[in-house]
Amino acid sequence: MGFRDCLCAMIDNSLEDRNDDETWPRFAVGFSLTGVEPPSQDHVAMQHALKQSARAPGIAGRDTIQARPMRALLAAWTLAVGLSAAEPRAVSMHPFAGQRGVAFHATLRGSNLKATKTVVVEPAGISITVESAEPEKPSDQVKPGMDLVRVRVESTPNTQPGRYTLRLVTPEGISNALPLHLTDSPVIAEAVDVHDTPETAVAVVTAPALYSGRIARRGESDLYAFDVRAGQTMTFQVTSGLPSIGAAGGNANGFDPSISIYEPAGSWFDAKRLNRLAFNDEPLWVLGRLTDAYLVHRFPKSGRYYMRIEAFSGQGGPDYSYQLKIAPGTVPQDTAPGKTDWDERGYQRKLNANRLNELSERGGRPQNQKSIESYGTPAAFSLPGTLEGTIGAPGESYRSKFHLDGPQDIAIEVETPDAAPPLFNPVVRLLDAKGEEVVTNFLVGRGACTGAMTKGLTAKAILPLRNPGDYTVEVRNLTSDEGNAAFRYRVQVRPQVPHIGNIQIAEDHINLVRGGAKTTRVTFDREEDYRGAVAVTVENLPEGVSALAAADYEPDTDPPPTPGKRERYVARTERMVLAFTAAESALPSDQPMTAVVTVRPLLDGKLGAVIARKQIPVMIIVAKP
Repeated sequence: MGFRDCLCAMIDNSLEDRNDDETWPRFAVGFSLTGVEPPSQDHVAMQHALKQSARAPGIAGRDTIQARPMRALLAAWTLAVGLSAAEPRAVSMHPFAGQRGVAFHATLRGSNLKATKTVVVEPAGISITVESAEPEKPSDQVKPGMDLVRVRVESTPNTQPGRYTLRLVTPEGISNALPLHLTDSPVIAEAVDVHDTPETAVAVVTAPALYSGRIARRGESDLYAFDVRAGQTMTFQVTSGLPSIGAAGGNANGFDPSISIYEPAGSWFDAKRLNRLAFNDEPLWVLGRLTDAYLVHRFPKSGRYYMRIEAFSGQGGPDYSYQLKIAPGTVPQDTAPGKTDWDERGYQRKLNANRLNELSERGGRPQNQKSIESYGTPAAFSLPGTLEGTIGAPGESYRSKFHLDGPQDIAIEVETPDAAPPLFNPVVRLLDAKGEEVVTNFLVGRGACTGAMTKGLTAKAILPLRNPGDYTVEVRNLTSDEGNAAFRYRVQVRPQVPHIGNIQIAEDHINLVRGGAKTTRVTFDREEDYRGAVAVTVENLPEGVSALAAADYEPDTDPPPTPGKRERYVARTERMVLAFTAAESALPSDQPMTAVVTVRPLLDGKLGAVIARKQIPVMIIVAKP
């Protein structure tokens, strides 16, 4: 946990027991610090003022929030934020899964949703009708300020099953997106009552089966009872409706479900005692990936068993919905569709034979490069070339040579088609004719807290080779005690091609007050010394809305404490700002229009092909007095 997170936690805790009159200031500070809804760049200065003026010496050396200074700042905060705090924000949907061709009812929960009129779904094919929208009644499990929107979800038998996204449309604008799953199989609703004991467990009659449930309060767990035959294998998967993403320091947000399998055992102290046989929180915890639970278990004995679902850290609440899938045999885990955006440095991107032309397109250059040949595990290969192999047994390593006729800037990229880090950690070393190491795919750094040296593997390294001669590429696993058929690698050695790498367009949706403006950042990486320009255009804007190039303030940051040659492993990241403005005469929107932001390289006076595109719903709203 960094200083920013520690400060936020301290502020939240210091106000936990204060009265309702002081709850709003705590929410405002928590909102701006914790990042539940990241603030726009227009709010940075006011956030800084809030954080600086909100601290005062407290009891027993702790810092607390003084309510009076906070109230004094609220007027300034309101002026700075405008209507952004009143934008509709969708938090959860329950149930979020249903069978195609079968209508079902669901409840959407969030803030500033009580005026919801319509719900839009992407891609098309599902119709959602709003039946009611009202404030949620506060309780010991529910804080005030939330709204409930009850809807009817309809589809046809021909609607494509899969994952959809929905947004709510209100007079205050359009909300963020929520997931909606459409399945081929019937979805059984969990019983409303508590069922956390063998006597109250939900009975699974047949498998395969899909259940829709919810961990409605802290400490709650749901128990399911099922019968199996001796030697039978079963697959259990829980998908969270409030997705939790693996993050440094733990999963601070979202619902991280876990699965436990039990058998009736009994003991002298408790005849109903259950003995745990298996547990899964997620198959593999990886930064940036979902933490849904998945478990395959073989039962050696016939009989009745129990499966328990709970939040990993004991959380719970009205937003903790889940979908449970139970199937006989071994069934692969259902995963979210992979990102279609360009992935420059991911281990599972595709390093195909047309790589040089793909990079040339992203650099605004002609696509007339030669195809890259693939090699097995030869003694020698030619540049550009892709080495393919498998670390099939512990301790295996492979070496291949290439000859360099003259100085050349090269790039070494690594792909792991099957197992990827942290399971398979390929180490690639480049050796010169004397056997001395020239470069490897290790990035060396120093920890921010202790300054201790750290090392990490990377999927790409670039360097200039100035000495002609023979070079050797060595590939092995990080540890010499592991190796199997899934440890496949593809190592591509090629000349550098200056280009634009990863691109991020920040906004998910934009609600503009007439006469107002909002900014969004477009962040991009300059790869392999790309020195051209980057052109960003916005199309299909509502009438009266324009997009302008802008600049905002970004505080200086200390350079990373890296003793190694960081430029070999990390791209140069830059950003630009788009300012969306709405004229005073612009008409308010009844429905969102989808603006399209595109990014292209601009080199030598020529505009290149579109290399990134993002659709952003835009609405014009009227400021309330």
